[in-house]
Amino acid sequence: MAWRLANGLDLLRSQVNTKWPGRSKESDGSVGDTSHGARKSDHNPDSRGVVHAIDLTHDPRNGFDSYKFADMLLATQDPRISYIISNSRIGSGPTGPQPGVWRPYHGANPHDHHVHISILTAREDEVWPWKINNVVVKPQPSAPVAHLVLRDGSVGIEVQALQRKLGLKPDAIFGRATKAAVITKQKQAGLPADGIVGPQTWKVLG
Repeated sequence: MAWRLANGLDLLRSQVNTKWPGRSKESDGSVGDTSHGARKSDHNPDSRGVVHAIDLTHDPRNGFDSYKFADMLLATQDPRISYIISNSRIGSGPTGPQPGVWRPYHGANPHDHHVHISILTAREDEVWPWKINNVVVKPQPSAPVAHLVLRDGSVGIEVQALQRKLGLKPDAIFGRATKAAVITKQKQAGLPADGIVGPQTWKVLG
């Protein structure tokens, strides 16, 4: 099955590689191996071929302490985060249980050789820069803009492209005015008026 990594995680990995260019990638991972395939895992491609998890190797000798990185990333409560596993701990993003709080993790793999980051399916291709100590990499998603899902709170060059299609001033921030314009277009096209720009809405916008 053909697969691709969620663009949001692809960007996160690029930012990490930019800040820690000499880090080991020995325990890095994205798409799952046969052991993952035998159970439910965000490392397995979904029905559309999208992988929703990455592992980043613990390598404090070369500057990338995945335990501290996990602490920092969890504290940001980025809305794209589904959950993070690090050193026998699991923590959730804003929509999960006890957001931002580490809980004991008792899985067979303690994730002490890498940090595991899972992204929400609904936000898989949102590509504004992650808050990693002010390191920013210009978003370069592997999927075309028309394959990205944008919603209230999204930011970046993709939002600018959307706003131009809607005839709005392109400020790169998906706010109230952008959502209202999207809903208007959706109603005109007979689509569910949820204000979320997915494949059907992109198709209507042309």
